[in-house]
Amino acid sequence: MKGKLYGIGTGPGDPELLTLKAINTIERCSVIAVPKSSGDGERVAYSIVEKYVIGKQLHECHFPMVRDLEERKKARLLAAEGLVKHLDDGKDVAFVTLGDPTTYSTYMYMHEIVVSQGYEAEIVPGITSFAASAAALGISLCEGDETLMIIPASQNERIEELLRQPGNKVIMKSGRDLAGVLEKLKELGYGDKTKVACEVSMENQQLYMSIDEYEKAPEGGYFTLVIVKEKD
Repeated sequence: MKGKLYGIGTGPGDPELLTLKAINTIERCSVIAVPKSSGDGERVAYSIVEKYVIGKQLHECHFPMVRDLEERKKARLLAAEGLVKHLDDGKDVAFVTLGDPTTYSTYMYMHEIVVSQGYEAEIVPGITSFAASAAALGISLCEGDETLMIIPASQNERIEELLRQPGNKVIMKSGRDLAGVLEKLKELGYGDKTKVACEVSMENQQLYMSIDEYEKAPEGGYFTLVIVKEKD
């Protein structure tokens, strides 16, 4: 019998936010797949589940952080091929990923490839960084008839158009684009309606209630997320 692939959301960083279903699924699987790239998210995902995978077989999936789409596709196919070998051996595989597998996660590429080849796969959702950030800030993401838009900060050419759309906004994957996005938000009058959460639920969590407050602070860290409330 072939094994089954599980995409496991580990949550935003705090091991206590790992769900019981995620823990139970990890403990049932004999192989733990860990994505490897130049980013920090993969290392955090592994650290969250580390105590549950002692003695299990670890399998690294390499995903190069390159702009060339064809090279990225080749890496995904090669990574999926490695997972399929375990599945053909009848082993269940847990692929761990920070946050939720369905939200900007490398796992979904593996899911689509493996399923297209006739294997079983299941997604175990995790708490998203934006849900954890709103909770830490003590604010709602949306209520009543408000809308919510999730925007990757890397949308350089469309970022102003997206920020001008009505409704509340979550800005993710900020990285080096964050400063430009914050400047644009201030130009649009959202300076005091913008909250910034850095390394939410982690040891060095930092929360800022406005853009000015954030800009006066030391460097915010790798994991930084922005929430814009249209009606503050």
